[in-house]
Amino acid sequence: MNKKSWHILTLATALTFSGVFGADFEKVSDKKLFNGETLSEYKLPNGLKVLLIPRHEAKVLTFQTWFDIGSLDEKMDQKLKKTGLAHLFEHMMFRGTDKYPDGKFDEITSRIGSDKQNATTYFYRTNYYESIPSNQLKKLIELESDRMANLKLDAALLDKEKGAVVGELRRALDNPGRLAWDELNRTVFEVAPFRYTVLGTEEEIKGFTLEEAQYFYKTFYSPNNATVIVVGDTEESELLPLIVKYYGDMKSQEIPRYQMPEEPSQKKERRVEKKHPQATSDILLVGYRIPPVNSPSIVPLSLLSTHLSTGMESRLRKTLVDTGIAVSASCGVSNVPDYLEFSVSLAEKHRAEEAIEIIDREVSLLKSQTIKKEEFERALNQELLSLYGMIEDNSSMANMLGDYLMVSGNYLRGFEIIEEFKKLKPQDLKEAAKNFLKKESRSVVIVRPQSKTSSKG
Repeated sequence: MNKKSWHILTLATALTFSGVFGADFEKVSDKKLFNGETLSEYKLPNGLKVLLIPRHEAKVLTFQTWFDIGSLDEKMDQKLKKTGLAHLFEHMMFRGTDKYPDGKFDEITSRIGSDKQNATTYFYRTNYYESIPSNQLKKLIELESDRMANLKLDAALLDKEKGAVVGELRRALDNPGRLAWDELNRTVFEVAPFRYTVLGTEEEIKGFTLEEAQYFYKTFYSPNNATVIVVGDTEESELLPLIVKYYGDMKSQEIPRYQMPEEPSQKKERRVEKKHPQATSDILLVGYRIPPVNSPSIVPLSLLSTHLSTGMESRLRKTLVDTGIAVSASCGVSNVPDYLEFSVSLAEKHRAEEAIEIIDREVSLLKSQTIKKEEFERALNQELLSLYGMIEDNSSMANMLGDYLMVSGNYLRGFEIIEEFKKLKPQDLKEAAKNFLKKESRSVVIVRPQSKTSSKG
């Protein structure tokens, strides 16, 4: 069997769910990645999942905690039915515990050399991450597990953080690009809760009660709703005993699961136009509804978007940016929400309609002509280059694993897509364009300046 190095092999499929080490943790599997590294998956009795890729080239590692909770869940939760608390909680997690009061987490992680420390919230997940010298792993695990189990929640701290989040929301609303993206989600989705922003509204943020916060924390920040991902200078023999010691006594919780409302099929193009006082020129977003990330169709669609917008020779750069019509132009697949998005920032004195005409022309060409072999190979090489850059960095590798796990349930989906890229032919991109880039299934959002002003000088 002569397989290329991209092939992902499972070393321990026969051992899946059988390698139990006492009652401490279960080794689910070892998987050999295309670059020769081994990715190990573990599970604690309380449901906490752990992914580990040992790397010893440098004495550093990234430690990430991913929670299967985002704004979609809280909007559909029968006890909440609103958005913004998932994001508010991202802030609250830095507010301290009885053992490490407000401010101590940042103080200690700074002292032990933490880098890239932050957190993000999205529709379907919340994650916390930092990179540290590997000899500080024990201290970091103590800190992370403490705030996962013992976060101090009181009305004063909650109100203080509400103010900070309201300020963040107001800054977001001052950004015309953010307005355009929010409007695109509201336009593409008529039923699904993607149409509500992750940040929530000012009214929702200010209205969250301490009781709602306590319910949210106890329910969704439980070990059976979390995955710890570690990439870097450690081994199973060091990491897993620490995980068991600091996370093992946490209690699992019953996690509410929700059925996403089925979005009605779209029969005709939807178009929305807004004005924004901070906009200096037109902003254009065009979204085409596409299948979810687990669908085979996502593969040619992803490579198609790379052909259109990645690199100096990409079609959108040549037709929109190099001609001076736009300052920037991109196209990409959004896995959640599921649409292929064109994004164009027009140059002053140019209108969104010019960009729409060019996009329509490029889409028409994709449907009627098979792209040249050299263009296809350029797009494929861009994707491979992107992957190489991603896996080289500890944090980026962990991000890829965590994001695909949360969005698809399969942390190896990113590697599978790369494998599937190599099976594509130029004709597949043509078929994808014909099947999914239909005018009747797209939504168009234009944000224009509030009032016309002279651009002289």
